Amino acid sequence: MKRITIKDIARELGIHHSTVSRALRGNAKINAATAEKVIKYASERGYLINRNALHLRGTASNIIGVVVPNIHHSFFSNFVSIITRLAYSSGYIVAVFQSEESMVREEEIIKSIIQQNIAGVLVSLSMETTTVSHLTQLDKYKIPLVCFDRVSPLLSKPAVVLDNRLALSRTVERLQVNGFSKIAYLSGIPSVHLFSERQEGYRQGVKAEGIQYENCVVMSNGFTVQQGYEATMQLFGEKDKPDALIFDSHLLAWGAIQYMRTGKKKLLDKMAFASFGGYPWLSYAVPNSVMIQQPEEKMAEASFRLLMEELANPGANEGQILKFDADLY
Repeated sequence: MKRITIKDIARELGIHHSTVSRALRGNAKINAATAEKVIKYASERGYLINRNALHLRGTASNIIGVVVPNIHHSFFSNFVSIITRLAYSSGYIVAVFQSEESMVREEEIIKSIIQQNIAGVLVSLSMETTTVSHLTQLDKYKIPLVCFDRVSPLLSKPAVVLDNRLALSRTVERLQVNGFSKIAYLSGIPSVHLFSERQEGYRQGVKAEGIQYENCVVMSNGFTVQQGYEATMQLFGEKDKPDALIFDSHLLAWGAIQYMRTGKKKLLDKMAFASFGGYPWLSYAVPNSVMIQQPEEKMAEASFRLLMEELANPGANEGQILKFDADLY
């Protein structure tokens, strides 16, 4: 028996295939009577059994692409997990792509997404991404794009981000209140918008708290345990040493802990560490610790909702940025 398609349903019911698609996806803008008629007809003819036949924009794709810089980072792995759950419950499947912090790899991924005619894309940019022409190519093929976490000001696309400036200024404030006044920050390259914002927040926090010590260390070669070890060793080779460290990655934090345990074990108990990711192990490894936790569930849900709205009504959220606050533990 030939598998029924959305176009078949549309032809039989005398309505447009986009109306059928939206009705099957539970779009609230579809008239309730029309939606009920579509769902009843599709169910009676076994359409719901074939989830892969969901048509979007007149194609047979019900695949959502998620592009992340590094799947090993807890934020990205958790984000993908949440998106996968949300997608399945809405009749979609998820294809995950990893750029490995490479702009060239990211460009290749976008080409592949276009070739595979994927329905829509969620993207967090690599550290190397400085231009966005490869991403704007998606417009040509009417593939909706929503950016999250690492975004570019060059793209006027819906985006879901953390309030990075506030997160860092609040972290500095927390450490200062806890009695630490020489706070160094190990961050990413400022050409990445997210890290530039965080560095601004760090400096704002230092200024607001009246702290005299300021030391922002830019990790130009990425985030690894070894990089954290070497950067911390360099900091403690300086005359004016920090009493607290903030890390953009739990890998950097772990490298710093390794250095402290081998060379400065007694000092470790007097230091304070604050880091993105790594929860809850950091609190076990360092007595004075602050976890900077992104609201992963909320950010993933908002990203998915924006993508669904873009699929149903292209351009509906152009330029909209949803900003969330970090939790400090």
